[in-house]
Amino acid sequence: MVSIILCWIIVSMFAFLFGFGTLTIIGRKMNYRIRHISSYIAAGLVVMSVYAEIFSLFYKVGAVAFLLMIPVAVFTGIWFRKDIAKAFRERKTGVVDIVLLVVGVLLLSFASSRGYMAYDTALYHAQFIRWIEEYGVVKGLALLHFRFGYNSAAYPLCALFSFSWTGLYPMHCMAGYFVLLLFMPVTELRHIFTDRKIHFTDFIRIGIFYYLTLVFFEIVAPASDFFATSMVFFVAYRYAALVEEKENSPVPYALVSLLALYSVTLKFSAGFMAFLVIKPAYDLIREKKIKSVFAFLTMGLFILVPVLIRGYIISGWPMYPSTILGFLHPDWQIAAEIAHRDSAEIRAWGQKLPELGNFAAPFTEWFPYWFKTESIINKGLLVLDALGILSVICVFPFTAFRKGGKIKRSYYLLLVVLTASFFLWFSAAPLIRYGYAFVILPCLAAMAFGYTQILVPALNKKAADASERKRFAPADYVIMAVFAIVILYKGAMLAKESITYIPWPYYITAERYEEHETETYEIGGITFYKPVSGDQTGYEKFPAGPYELTGKLRGTSLKDGFTNP
Repeated sequence: MVSIILCWIIVSMFAFLFGFGTLTIIGRKMNYRIRHISSYIAAGLVVMSVYAEIFSLFYKVGAVAFLLMIPVAVFTGIWFRKDIAKAFRERKTGVVDIVLLVVGVLLLSFASSRGYMAYDTALYHAQFIRWIEEYGVVKGLALLHFRFGYNSAAYPLCALFSFSWTGLYPMHCMAGYFVLLLFMPVTELRHIFTDRKIHFTDFIRIGIFYYLTLVFFEIVAPASDFFATSMVFFVAYRYAALVEEKENSPVPYALVSLLALYSVTLKFSAGFMAFLVIKPAYDLIREKKIKSVFAFLTMGLFILVPVLIRGYIISGWPMYPSTILGFLHPDWQIAAEIAHRDSAEIRAWGQKLPELGNFAAPFTEWFPYWFKTESIINKGLLVLDALGILSVICVFPFTAFRKGGKIKRSYYLLLVVLTASFFLWFSAAPLIRYGYAFVILPCLAAMAFGYTQILVPALNKKAADASERKRFAPADYVIMAVFAIVILYKGAMLAKESITYIPWPYYITAERYEEHETETYEIGGITFYKPVSGDQTGYEKFPAGPYELTGKLRGTSLKDGFTNP
């Protein structure tokens, strides 16, 4: 737990400095100034992820990669010292904010140090991170284990802050850090009482709180799901907050769009979130700021291209298991039929076809079973999603596109993007664990739109929206009661579950990766490991995979990579 906190302090220092420097330079060029500390942190995470990805193309992500960041961070801090000091003076951080931040760090570091280590971590997460620590990127690595083809910008970032090069046991603190990024928006629910109104973003905040309780004791594992889902929540929140604040500049919306694109590099299933770029692109083109359009386009490519290059080198497919972008067909490329089968198996697990014993079940057969086996709460969310999507398609357009509805149209774009994301998740692999954000956000965003943009103005003719009211309306008390029930119930359940983990001895260090019994085999004089039973290995036995290598070595060392036989 203490080691997790120390790791987060280091990550925060680098993320803030790199994010602050990057956004300040962009802001000066675009005549805009960022005002939120969390935005600097998020931008810094993007910068460090891209840095780690690019670095991995040439060398292992370890001591050299980490140490090279130090002089850059120091220079950034010195160069922007006056701007940083001004930002903190204007922040007006109160005692309550500090106390809540400390509470959040303690709670989430407790969760990040122990809990349920995801099955896939011993299957491939830990090994994949170690490959990046030891070699960077390796041609044909997916031939050793096809799941290494599930490339994500999260894994190079994990390697950058694993500190395995120190000789200590590797850290796995970054999934918890991404979740920590969401904690402060949750604490801002208290502004309901100070502002005496329900905000659009309050619905997203309660959704974030619900998500935190679901994954609280799972974020110990470096699964890409946590990184991508956390970033999708953060993007939806920041976009809605900008609309709520009646921000007119297209610059912050464009920056949020870059964060949305970054969420795609964390997991390709977040692909439709990138369409939030429609709003800033339209505004910039309308204002004839073509240079700004090309500047943001360049930054977007800078975020996207490295992960595609890594994917191509690892599996021969930039977006494995998708074969859409296949080209040149290198000798290390996974066969297209294997990629298609892998994609079909992912979809089958999401549809729970193995439980039906029928991998060719039609929609009319698998959907009723899939829905029936979900929890009552998940069923409720899915029903609300269906109602919300119907509203987005059939009802809300009449409100969003009437004259004088600029704010409504901005919110409506978010609703459409979340609806499209829901359908992408549902059609690809509808496992709730894969798509928490795409199940929770559509219904809550639809409720927020209906409440703040339709119901409130209808109840108060003189108010353009909820922001102009000075006191609670009767309907507000209903919403507040629902929020209170969610917080009290899920908080109580989480406290009850926490009792199980309190005796676990991880208050200084963190829980280690699971290790499983393995046996060895040799290829070209190099020792490989495979599990004695099952398909899990762990981190220590390296290199390892669930089965014997199906390809062959390209040369005499692991760095040379693998090729098809």
